[in-house]
Amino acid sequence: MTMSTLTSAARFVCIAVVVALATSLASCGGAGGGAGPDGSGQGLKLMSFQQASVDSVSLNEVLVFLFSEAVDPSSVTNASLQIREGPTYGVTVAGEFRVLGSRVEFRPRLPGLCDRSDAGFKSSTTYRVMCVGSPEEFGITNTHGQKLDRTQTNTFTTRIDTDPALFIDAVPATGALVTSSSPVDGDAAVSVAQGNQIVLEIDQNLDPCSINSDNILFFQYETGDPGTFLTAPNGNDTGFDSITDMSPDPYSWGATNSTPTFPPQRIPADIELVQDFDSTRIVITPLQGEFPDNALLVVELTNNVLDFGGQFANPFRISFTTENRPPSNGVFTIDYDGDVDVNKEQTTADVDSARSPGRAQGYLVFSGDGDNGADQLLPSLPETPASGCTVPRQLNDGTADDFDPGSDVLLDTGASLNTCPNLTDGSVGVVWEFQSFRIRAGITVRIVGSNPAIILSQGDVQIDAGGRLLARGDNQGGSPRSDGLTGNSTYGVPTGRAGGVGVAGGGNGGKTYNADNSVKIGEHGTDGFGSPDYGVTGGTASGHGNVNSTLLQHNTGPTINSGAGGGGGAATAGEDGGSNFTPGTTATKFEGTPDGAGGNVVDDGDNSKRLLLPFAGSGGGGAGAAYSSYTDERASGGSGGAGGGFVDITSSGNILVFGTIDAAGGRGGDGINSPWGQEHQSSGGGGGSGGGIRLLTPAELNVSGGTITAAGGAGGIGAVGTVYPGPRNNGGAGGSGHIVLEDADSVITGLAGATISPADGQDGFYRGIFDASRFKGGGLEPKAQTSWFYVGPLDPTYVVPGQTYGGQTDFEAGCPTLASRGVGATCTLVEVRGYDIQPDGTPDLTTPTGWYTVGYFVDSGVENQPNWIPNAQPPDVLPPGGPNAGAGIANVNGKGALEVRTTFYLPTGMGAQDPGPYIGRWDIRFTYDQ
Repeated sequence: MTMSTLTSAARFVCIAVVVALATSLASCGGAGGGAGPDGSGQGLKLMSFQQASVDSVSLNEVLVFLFSEAVDPSSVTNASLQIREGPTYGVTVAGEFRVLGSRVEFRPRLPGLCDRSDAGFKSSTTYRVMCVGSPEEFGITNTHGQKLDRTQTNTFTTRIDTDPALFIDAVPATGALVTSSSPVDGDAAVSVAQGNQIVLEIDQNLDPCSINSDNILFFQYETGDPGTFLTAPNGNDTGFDSITDMSPDPYSWGATNSTPTFPPQRIPADIELVQDFDSTRIVITPLQGEFPDNALLVVELTNNVLDFGGQFANPFRISFTTENRPPSNGVFTIDYDGDVDVNKEQTTADVDSARSPGRAQGYLVFSGDGDNGADQLLPSLPETPASGCTVPRQLNDGTADDFDPGSDVLLDTGASLNTCPNLTDGSVGVVWEFQSFRIRAGITVRIVGSNPAIILSQGDVQIDAGGRLLARGDNQGGSPRSDGLTGNSTYGVPTGRAGGVGVAGGGNGGKTYNADNSVKIGEHGTDGFGSPDYGVTGGTASGHGNVNSTLLQHNTGPTINSGAGGGGGAATAGEDGGSNFTPGTTATKFEGTPDGAGGNVVDDGDNSKRLLLPFAGSGGGGAGAAYSSYTDERASGGSGGAGGGFVDITSSGNILVFGTIDAAGGRGGDGINSPWGQEHQSSGGGGGSGGGIRLLTPAELNVSGGTITAAGGAGGIGAVGTVYPGPRNNGGAGGSGHIVLEDADSVITGLAGATISPADGQDGFYRGIFDASRFKGGGLEPKAQTSWFYVGPLDPTYVVPGQTYGGQTDFEAGCPTLASRGVGATCTLVEVRGYDIQPDGTPDLTTPTGWYTVGYFVDSGVENQPNWIPNAQPPDVLPPGGPNAGAGIANVNGKGALEVRTTFYLPTGMGAQDPGPYIGRWDIRFTYDQ
């Protein structure tokens, strides 16, 4: 049967089927389809995304999505229509969706801040847009509950910062206009209360960089008579006898009893731009929280305010007066939870930290105050002998120091031996205090001078791979030579060879001489810091020099002098120098009894394990000389190497040593043959012993790939004659110094892959858990100092704070038992200084008052109920007539801006994590009358 033979009835049935099929297909994805059968992908398609693949999207451009039919608004969420920021696409863009039938819009958040950090879109950024559909459960649906047929992904990129079309100008070629204000121009006796604001409604969006105190002006121009209390139309009292503004001058109310404010006084205020696609407003909030009372206030929007198209705004101005109130009481609350900025450069206490949330609290300040004074390269502490131990080497200059040199530098511990104890470990080592400490690749920091070095850092310490910290002389960059010198040979001229020079407390190496009738032995080394014979030549720990030898007859055998001893270390003794000669060589003799003894170990018990006090290496001895009386030839031995110095690095942050810390002893100098190279051979000098290295932190210590060495210096190599070779007499090696590593858990990251000498498990190596009990009191007075802040009124009179005020406690404070210095002892001191407010609304920071004592807390025996002593100095911590002699908060009356300094006093023996005294809140009360 063919189609031509179909009956009319059959043709009708076939047409009906075709029509039904067409209807079904339309509902499956055609525009305007009906409900259709149940199931995903039956009724909704994305027809277009307007910004797909566009590389020039403006930051206030609305994204437009067109669908095949009406969309269910509840199905459009950040999960179903994802707009995410590249390159990781993990951040969801801030903004709002609007669903208008089959049209969906995304309106990005508009910026209110100049840096646009609060905006939805960023410039020069690629965004990914994902419309989620079937088979996901959370996909976009139509109004019949049917899902988008499939998930589709697109991208777009925003314009660059310099693009003139970075923002779309909603009203081209027309400047912004203020459409309304609150208060309105001419309002009289406006209420004064906490929460006062001025609100300006604008007809178009604005460039947030133009919204600032230069372009939005808020000034006081007059004050009313404080003794006049007329009733304004709104029922409030006014001090202006002209209740309504009768003056054509917007900067005068026209009252006969008002007083001009000259020059006009800016009212410190927060100026906020709040805008979206529907509205724009400027909100001005006095920092005091309320308007000045009995004042004529003028608000101006200048034409320097710009819209998104760069058009100048239409100037706008309102004038209004505020109500006249009797003298008022006010309060400004310091909450240490971020409300008041903390001066980090002057603060050593914890403020709103993980261990002291919402409060300022004293903890042991074992890592210094971060302020090293005016010269980063000189120590800050301890005091100098010339001052009688009463003043620091250099005073703080108010700036925290980040140590990060761009080229090699010297840290000089001083030419003379210090006699004043520091407050870190109680030794006479000198101290540097930094906020952070870093040595970059290719940079060498050399420590020089006579005293041990202690480097304190409040933050992280990092020595990069290729960076070096040397506590030994390398004869470079102004640093002396720590290695001994090779001997020299000559005819008849009795010259010697100087020993190595120690730094950072290291002892000097012994000198060597050419034999003559007066000098029969090489010089002994000098004991290093920590030895009971510190500074003594030939003391307990230094290596001994050795004797000369003399040849009485030519061509009868070798002349062999003796090697010198190595310096003794904190962990191991120095080795003896060799003193061998060929038996039966009657023509050779020593000019005395051979010595060359190595230095002894200096062990004062626990110090040898933990270095509670600095310990530096001692010098090796100088070798003797070989001398022929027959030919007048001389060959001096090698001189002694210096002992390694001592360096401590203590940090509150992490210590990361990927480079080198070197406090090794200097190598002994080699011996040499006589000029003929036949009969006279000299010996090697002794090596210096290793110094000391302490790395201390309650955080992490990571030494991956690093080199940390306090090894003893090698002894010099003795020479051997060419015609008459005798035994080789080498100098003795120096003993090992000490390395101490302490961190949070004694598990030192990267230790296995680092080069450490002495190594873990050897004498001279110690690692353990950070122990703050080793510190001797330098951190017992932590301080918390605020930055300046506005109290509020221009001329406040401060109320003496009490334990309670009107039933309210002025302070939230405490003196924990663990941190008690004893009942009745001072635990916290509160001080204040003030600044005048200038006509431009800023404090005059060039003329601060002195610091005045507001009062102090003493321990009552109950932690949260310390006793408050106002308007007095604490006699147990401040000397009479000292720098805090001025007592009383009344000393800052009239000062509208203040700084507060709080000092916490801790007992000795505090641990690094032991909580000290604290303050969580202070209600600063005052009275004022405009």
